[in-house]
Amino acid sequence: MNCSTQCCRASSIAPKSLANKNFADCGQATVEFALTLPFLFLFSLCVVQVGSVANDQLVLNHAAQTAARAISLADITPETAQEVAVMTIEREITLQDLQIEATLDNDSARVEVNYHRVLAVPVIGELLGRVSLYATATMPRQTPNTDG
Repeated sequence: MNCSTQCCRASSIAPKSLANKNFADCGQATVEFALTLPFLFLFSLCVVQVGSVANDQLVLNHAAQTAARAISLADITPETAQEVAVMTIEREITLQDLQIEATLDNDSARVEVNYHRVLAVPVIGELLGRVSLYATATMPRQTPNTDG
């Protein structure tokens, strides 16, 4: 008896339900894909939203550093430091509804920026709502030289 006859004999002895099993499994992968697709889509939206929030945080950090540097280098009074910080930040970034607090003393210039970001991802946005982003920067005060 050779190998090919053993295979034929084994397939003829096998129950009919095993032969139909391969045909019944044809749609299983499609059903599993259809069940997991919404979760994969939601996960990909969350990844995009996290990236967007991280980008906004980097922008806030940069704006706070730029404003603190502008205040520390300018020959201004502590009363006008807030105006300089707001003008500098508005030139740097396009985010709306920022809360900016600038303080200037003899040694340093400090800028604090707050931003409330509304999450736009379906389901996740409704659960979390808003994310508060905060950036602060402090620069040493550099007064212009008055040496003659």
